[in-house]
Amino acid sequence: MSGVGRGNVRLVPTAAPELAAAPTVTPAVWAGGPGRLLLDALPAMTVIVDHRGDVVAANEAWRRFGRENGARPAVAEGVGQNYFEICRDAALVGCPPGTRAAAGITRVLRRELPIFTLDYACHGEDEQRWFMLTVTPLENGAVIAHTDITARRRTEMSAAALIETGRELAGGLEPAEVARQVASSVVRVFGAQRSALYRLEPDADRLVCIAAAGVGDPTRWHGQTFRMGEGTVGRAAAEERSVWTPDVLTDPKIIMPVEVADRIRADGFRSVLAVPLKTGDRIIGVLTLGDVAGRTYTEDELALLAAFVGQGAVALENSALYREIRDARDFLQSITENSPDAIITTDGRGLVTYFSRGAEAMFGYSAEEMIGTSVVDLYPGGREEARSVKRRLAEEGLLRNYESGFLAKDGRRVEISASISVLRDASGAAVGTLGLLKDIAERRQLEEQLRQSQKMDAIGRLAGGIAHDFNNLLTVIAGRAQMILARLRPEEPIHRDATLVRTTADRAAALTQQLLAFSRKQVLQPQVLDLNAVTTAMEPMLSRLIGEDIELAVVPAAGLDRVKADPGQIEQVIVNLVVNSRDAMPQGGRLTIETANVELDEAYARRHVSVPAGQYVMLAVSDSGSGMDEQTRSRVFEPFFTTKEPGKGTGLGLATVYGIVKQSGGDIRLYSEVGTGTTFRIYLPRVAEMVSLPDPATSVSATPPRGDETVLLVEDEPEVRDLAREILEGSGYTVLQACDALEAVFIAERHAGPIHLLLTDVIMPRQSGRALVERLRPLRPEMQVLYMSGYTNEAIVRHGVLDPDTLFIQKPFSPAALGHKVRAAIDGARLPS
Repeated sequence: MSGVGRGNVRLVPTAAPELAAAPTVTPAVWAGGPGRLLLDALPAMTVIVDHRGDVVAANEAWRRFGRENGARPAVAEGVGQNYFEICRDAALVGCPPGTRAAAGITRVLRRELPIFTLDYACHGEDEQRWFMLTVTPLENGAVIAHTDITARRRTEMSAAALIETGRELAGGLEPAEVARQVASSVVRVFGAQRSALYRLEPDADRLVCIAAAGVGDPTRWHGQTFRMGEGTVGRAAAEERSVWTPDVLTDPKIIMPVEVADRIRADGFRSVLAVPLKTGDRIIGVLTLGDVAGRTYTEDELALLAAFVGQGAVALENSALYREIRDARDFLQSITENSPDAIITTDGRGLVTYFSRGAEAMFGYSAEEMIGTSVVDLYPGGREEARSVKRRLAEEGLLRNYESGFLAKDGRRVEISASISVLRDASGAAVGTLGLLKDIAERRQLEEQLRQSQKMDAIGRLAGGIAHDFNNLLTVIAGRAQMILARLRPEEPIHRDATLVRTTADRAAALTQQLLAFSRKQVLQPQVLDLNAVTTAMEPMLSRLIGEDIELAVVPAAGLDRVKADPGQIEQVIVNLVVNSRDAMPQGGRLTIETANVELDEAYARRHVSVPAGQYVMLAVSDSGSGMDEQTRSRVFEPFFTTKEPGKGTGLGLATVYGIVKQSGGDIRLYSEVGTGTTFRIYLPRVAEMVSLPDPATSVSATPPRGDETVLLVEDEPEVRDLAREILEGSGYTVLQACDALEAVFIAERHAGPIHLLLTDVIMPRQSGRALVERLRPLRPEMQVLYMSGYTNEAIVRHGVLDPDTLFIQKPFSPAALGHKVRAAIDGARLPS
């Protein structure tokens, strides 16, 4: 640049209260991310400078203008250059030299002015050009925009009134206020009856009236819309040119809604001139003038109006820019102030410069207490830990997931996970740190619950596998003992030994059932239950069980909802919990059983990973006994864990409770402290079904029924297979035996006669019993199926409940039980499993 023309300085007083508030948007926001995208979208040549005037970011319009006008590459790029030096050295055509621009920018940077604008001229290679400088403050910097106003300025210089109006418009910051000033100024300068300004909404393809002025009540036009091409407003926008009509109501070229015509007629104007508002090649709205019929405009008036419209468009665009900057500032402030996480910044000395509301809530300090204090006070390791973090930041640049226990105001430790980064200025020098701290106490609690749940599942799988193998052994032991007893007279000496074997096997089978209960691998027979009825019916038996020195209170809730569970298993749960409470009160005490309807909300579900939110029925068993310490509580549901003396407990009681509750779709929680007693709370999902009626008792004789049908027996354990074969052949059946599914298919395909029943183990090598049934069904559609197993899985059950029409016998079984089950399966009857 070789010179500067006379400038028009616009200074806005600092009295605007909304501008006096300190913005929180810093220059660095515009160097990348959404800020950079917003900056590049601006049509004006725009740079972001820091408090020294160093350019932090420059938009595409600046870079393009620099390249097209011969600026040095570094100047055209902008970043890292000093804006004042660019202007002083005339390094880029379009930048204002001289003291006035520098002084105005300096005052904005010092926060003495909320905004500064300056119209200035400069001489390029061919002709004089005019620009408008707009400076808007940021925290520690400013936005400097340069808008090319050459064409508009040439007309403005011939209209002093228009210059005055433009000066008024330049001070407006809110789009609605700027639009009102534009409409009012048009009415005043051109003597029109009515003026309105419409904003284009490109996404909706329509124009909306945002301001109106003139005679009558112009506010009635606010919100009036025109589609593109509709009325003078829509035509001016669609055709991108001025549209004039001497009488809008009689002009056949103008099409508008009837209600708009009625409004024009009521307001009394007829002549309409609609001029599109543009910034560059982009239409942003339409300005209209309405007057008496036949009103025309001279060339000078049209030129003046064109210049006026141009400045009005720029004023609107600048106000929109201000609004975007303000919204960006407010958005960032809203994020920091409403984030539940703690956001803390420090300066280069480690003194706190920002302490968010989340930090206040997390640590108990107010921002006023922390600003200016050392961040060292928060570290549990004090200065040494702070130095360690500083060293790692210097080496790595960013710390992610740094976990520690920061100190709160009340002395407690807040377990946090922090991301800590270095704050740098425009030159890249470190000026402080930014820390984002998340309270992870709840996460750690959930992680511990998950680990506990995984441990219990692993133990359950082990226990279930052991029970499966043990049940096969017990099936042989108990079955052979029963067959021996059937051949002996009671007075024979060996009869007592065989009886002892049988009773011992039964006791062992009861233990395996407890293991299956814990591992959630037992077969349930769920019914709709009223827990009030269950607990009330059990009260006399429980009173005898706990003895006279313990007071028993059963407190049923009124209006209790129903649950769906195996009644025998629920009774087992209650008995086991009552026995556990009894043993915790050797000197006597109080035992309470109560029920209630409860709702577990999302907050509870988040704290307990295994429990979905919803409606539940609670069953609570509380005692006033010795209570448990933390170590005991953490292992109380593990099988074989017991605090009793050797020989006085199996350690399976509470493990059984845990398995039954989980398999029933519920959850169990323990609350206990040493010396304050213990409470177990069981939550079972509510159901809307009616209470199930008890099934009529089915008498089963000790002597198994006989038959002459053919049974295909499939069992991979030879001892169990031989036992079942002998039992069935002893009852008259023809037995075809196979050691696995492949052999069973081979036999079924080649056997000439009918096969009345398939008796198959569920879990076998290579192919399960369910898969075998699917293969044989097309070959033998008339064949009945009876499953047997000492361990259930999802092959024949869903969450422990048998599929409809599935017949099943649980190992270990007696010869009589097997005989009755086989007979019932062949006859199509149903007996308990």
